[in-house]
Amino acid sequence: MQLVSTAASPAPGLTFASMLAGVAGMCAAALLLVWQPEAMLTRWHPAALAAVHLFALGGLMPVMLGALFQFVPVACGLTLPRWGGVDWLILFALLAGAFALAGGFLLGGPFWLATAGVLLLGSLIVAAGRLARALWRQPLRSEMVAALRRSAMALGMTLLAGGALLGILLFGWNLPLLAIVDWHALWGIAGWVGGLVASVAAVVVPMFHVTAPYPKQWRWATRVLLGALLLGSVAGCLGIGWLASLACSLLAALALVFGLLTALRVSASKRGERDAFHWGWLGLAALSSALAVVSLLAHFSPDPRWSVAFGVLALAGFGGGTVTVMLYRIVPFLIWLHWQRANKARARLPLLHQIIPGRWQAAQLGTDAGGMVLLCGAAFWPALTLPGALLLATSKLGLFILLARALHDYRQRLALLKTLPPRVRPVH
Repeated sequence: MQLVSTAASPAPGLTFASMLAGVAGMCAAALLLVWQPEAMLTRWHPAALAAVHLFALGGLMPVMLGALFQFVPVACGLTLPRWGGVDWLILFALLAGAFALAGGFLLGGPFWLATAGVLLLGSLIVAAGRLARALWRQPLRSEMVAALRRSAMALGMTLLAGGALLGILLFGWNLPLLAIVDWHALWGIAGWVGGLVASVAAVVVPMFHVTAPYPKQWRWATRVLLGALLLGSVAGCLGIGWLASLACSLLAALALVFGLLTALRVSASKRGERDAFHWGWLGLAALSSALAVVSLLAHFSPDPRWSVAFGVLALAGFGGGTVTVMLYRIVPFLIWLHWQRANKARARLPLLHQIIPGRWQAAQLGTDAGGMVLLCGAAFWPALTLPGALLLATSKLGLFILLARALHDYRQRLALLKTLPPRVRPVH
């Protein structure tokens, strides 16, 4: 198991702000479907495109980047340089660009798309470049560094494909639109989100669930991910259908194996608690296995509704579910860690499970799962869109409130701890 040290964990202010902003972005995407439930009729509906990019760029991306500020120094011992006000400018540009892109799909016209392109590509290239610089400046000493490097490359390819799509829409570039759309989505979902989740799971699942590490053979399997994506992208753009299908099948096999390995480890957990974190990771394992099947149906079936179902499972299910489950541990742990650092008086601190009560985590997780299931069903029965979107929006709003209350308590107790005189151990 990858050993970690919290000594390098930086101040959490930017991370907390990114997480709150991301949860709000996911809630906004769900509310967009409440406003225009007909978006689930086809993946090409303007409101569907707006909701997808708002959820991914305004929701998942801020949380993932904010978490990396903490995870990379702790798990890899690498220092990500902080740029003070520039960090906040990057976060603002990312959120503004996500909403501008959603506006471009809904309102049409080149202005909003061009504005979104400048804001999103600018902020994400800077963020990805900073991550890549930290990862490639260090010698390749661990599998974790290698896995994060592959995730950074996948993010770069996602941005490259997104820039090409903007060129087609704004300047009429003569490029294969449909193939680039499909592989832009897969680079983002499988390469960036999936690769990052697999990297984090290699540390989080054995450590927090007290279980066996992932087998060494799985490390070799994950190295196939970028090759399959690259092969499929080239084949798709050149119109070599059988090769693109082979790449999709490889990606589905990796998702299935990850789901089975994770389910086996979480089921064999030595922790006595069966809390929301436990059931959440079991649910993510099941979702990964389900994605393997649905992705093949979306690729090989002539029914376009499977593509809509795949998008819901991948974004609202796997991506949004991973973010939700990880926030149950990341936020309380960071709060407790920084309380502990300021606790010179050695006052009694709340336990981790008391910072965000388990019963509220379970209620939020159940609501989240219900919204995802209904929205997935809405791909085939559109009447489920409105209740599913309302349930998902309620879930994300509940998560926002839970995090905001925890962070309010964090600031109050941190200020109190800093006023207490240090407790000196008696000399014997």
